Amino acid sequence: MKKIIYYILTFGVRMEHELEHKILNILKKRKKITIFDVGCYRGVFTEKIIKIFGKKVNRFYLFDVNKNVKRYIFNLLKLKNVHYNEVALHNKNGKAIYNFNTSFECSGSSISTLVRNDFYWNISRKIILKMLFLSSKGFVKYTVPTITLDSFVKKNKINCIDILKIDIDGTEHLMLKGAKETLKKNKIKAILIEIGSPKETFNKKERNISQFLRKNNFTFLKKKVYFSPSLFSNIRAGDYQFINNKYL
Repeated sequence: MKKIIYYILTFGVRMEHELEHKILNILKKRKKITIFDVGCYRGVFTEKIIKIFGKKVNRFYLFDVNKNVKRYIFNLLKLKNVHYNEVALHNKNGKAIYNFNTSFECSGSSISTLVRNDFYWNISRKIILKMLFLSSKGFVKYTVPTITLDSFVKKNKINCIDILKIDIDGTEHLMLKGAKETLKKNKIKAILIEIGSPKETFNKKERNISQFLRKNNFTFLKKKVYFSPSLFSNIRAGDYQFINNKYL
């Protein structure tokens, strides 16, 4: 039942994994592709890229600190070019508190407190789950390791990231701060990022992230702000696509 609810409530989000044509054109010209799927969860984005590009993808680097993810992406882990990392990409190397949503893990399971602290989101989802006779126990916390993208790229000697997909429920701005050197060196070609925030600060966060990426040589291509996170909550979120000017 929870899996059915997941696909219903995230349908609009999953549809936004459609790549803008300029990004597709760049990748089609590449002989080998490297993909970063940050906040991979059930691997929906990685599976879609495999369907589009097949063996052309040289390496997938998947990141998530949800302890259930390895079970969800079991078939992906059989592939030699898929490398799963149970670590959170952040603005510092160290540790952080992870908020795991035991009731509905695909929403708000994050080192951010965006969903955990939203009263209206939590009360509305608890009512829905109780109506369906499902558990509504809420969040539990545990400690997880963190690393910056800059440190990971350096450690693994990665020369280029063709797509950096970020879906981490509220800490995307911090993760980007940990990628300054990689961005500065033009090692990232395209960025697909979910931006999430309380409604009253959403426009400011959207503007700050867009300005940060513009200063780092990126051009905005496409966005879609979707309805499901805003339903009976004080949260707003949307998917955004950016491309490095070097590859326009």
